[in-house]
Amino acid sequence: MGLSNFTPGNDDDTTNNPTGSGSSSGVPNIISVGPSAPSAPSHSHTITGGSDIDDMLINYNEEYKSSAPALFRDEIVTQTMSIISSSRKPNALLVGPAGVGKTAIVEEIARRIANQEASVPPQLKNTTIYELPIATLVAGAGIVGELENRITEIIKFAQDPGNDALLFIDEIHIITDDSNPTYSKIAQILKPALARGYLRVIAATTTGEAKRLDDDPAFKRRFSSVIVDELTSEQTRSILDVVLPGMLTHYENKVSVAPDVLDDIVTTADRLMSTGHRPDTAITLLDRALSHSVISHHAAIQEAFASGNASYAQMLQQIVQIPLTSKRLNTIAMRLVTGQSQPPQLDVETLEHELSRLKGQENVLPRIVDALRRRELNIFPQTRPTSWLFAGASGVGKSETAKIIAKMVTGQKPILLNMAEFHDAHTINRIIGSPSGYVGSDSARERPFDTLASNPYRVIVLDEFEKAHMSVQRLFLSALDTGEIQMANGPAVDLSRCIVIATTNAGRQKLSGSRMGFGEEKNTLSKQSLAKELQKSFDAELLGRFDDLIAFMPLGANEYAEILRDEYDRQVARICAENPGMSFDPIDDGTIARLVEETWLVDQGARPAIRAIRSFIEDSLLSSATN
Repeated sequence: MGLSNFTPGNDDDTTNNPTGSGSSSGVPNIISVGPSAPSAPSHSHTITGGSDIDDMLINYNEEYKSSAPALFRDEIVTQTMSIISSSRKPNALLVGPAGVGKTAIVEEIARRIANQEASVPPQLKNTTIYELPIATLVAGAGIVGELENRITEIIKFAQDPGNDALLFIDEIHIITDDSNPTYSKIAQILKPALARGYLRVIAATTTGEAKRLDDDPAFKRRFSSVIVDELTSEQTRSILDVVLPGMLTHYENKVSVAPDVLDDIVTTADRLMSTGHRPDTAITLLDRALSHSVISHHAAIQEAFASGNASYAQMLQQIVQIPLTSKRLNTIAMRLVTGQSQPPQLDVETLEHELSRLKGQENVLPRIVDALRRRELNIFPQTRPTSWLFAGASGVGKSETAKIIAKMVTGQKPILLNMAEFHDAHTINRIIGSPSGYVGSDSARERPFDTLASNPYRVIVLDEFEKAHMSVQRLFLSALDTGEIQMANGPAVDLSRCIVIATTNAGRQKLSGSRMGFGEEKNTLSKQSLAKELQKSFDAELLGRFDDLIAFMPLGANEYAEILRDEYDRQVARICAENPGMSFDPIDDGTIARLVEETWLVDQGARPAIRAIRSFIEDSLLSSATN
């Protein structure tokens, strides 16, 4: 990459030596400064190993001289220019979330300098802003001492009064990482020049990554922070008016965008692209929607020709401009936040049929279906996962229900965590990883939620949730509230598109009630009563984070008998399919009643039924062989 002049419209942070203060004592011996230092033009320096300075830096002044002015950033631009114009520590650190326009601020300063605007102070009139890409600086520096030589030459270039250069370093937190000696070496070499004002720098980092600079307080002190906040919805809407003409030109004016659709872009981006920030989310959505409109229209024409429908294809070709619709915006926004992953279309009828196979839960399953149908509407911002706590005795269908939901809603098996394995506080590291410096912090072992990066539409099952350590439970309390889990190293994991189902045996005594024989009515338990019972095992705050608490009632004798019959029919069908010569008689009511009497236990659910039917079939086959 070339050295970029950042004066006009550059988004990067670069600091020049405004006064040519290279003539000071106490300069580190790696750089040659002072009045006797040779004055060289900006393109004459050659780095050891053959790399030109021009290949290392990007000139932002030239790049952004003709760019449009940055809107709504006058105050921050002025604040930044006041810092880089100062005589001591003329280094600004732009701090703000990704996408708020930190780089655009540097571009705007470069644009103003390049155009000699009145707002530019005298100390910056002749300054050129250059971006210093860290990756380019490090690339190919494999020989011992080569990286040091490159940095030294760049410092010489930047402090040369004849160049009047200011450097912009994006993602500056990278060079303060002590775990990477190559990058940390850059910071150590830059530090003396930054401290004495030999170097002017604008740096940028995100709010979260800025904390990494705390590991090197001496380096951080070289900078004055400038907080860059997110633009408002109204400001973002105004920016769309500015960027739209250029985008339409890029797409050969084949798309039309009504003013109300631009309004929708801002609201849709705010609603669905919750992990980004204005104005980047809205601009990205607009650009992607325009691109998708053009490509989809072209594909429709080709498909029409391929299918022999030439008249329809010609009609499509005659459309001068494709209207961008709000429906398309929603589709594109969903794809942007999910990495193009899309969940299967929910088949409510099939879902109801699959859930109906679960005996004895007729009162609660409609609540689940209704919640899933509401979720499919997608009319409200989805910033947190859909979540349920299934409570009931073992074997009543909690896990099976979760598996059916996962299959029908996501088309995949659920992400299953056996919470009994997280009974100690330290086991939380299996989920979030270990902090830097701790054993396992650099482990490449896959964590449970790593797959969400490629497919955020998953069902997460927290089995036997009551057995997890309190710290693990609190981790999910936060996740259910905010929609994300913060990793020990790296970005947070987004759970907002997931369905989280926790299961528990807590409260099973209350749910079991009296033993229900044939013909006995099953008691139901209200949500309030269930919550009161579960507070014996969980914090009330945690319970309040779940969208619903669902009680799975124990199986009565009638339901158990139905399960026995269904299991017999299923196993017989399987055996006969695998062994065409075999046949079985239907199981009679008397046998079912006997098996109920011998094997049914109210607190063990359906599991004994499977064993009972297996033994009955085996006994029948052995008896036939003996006779």
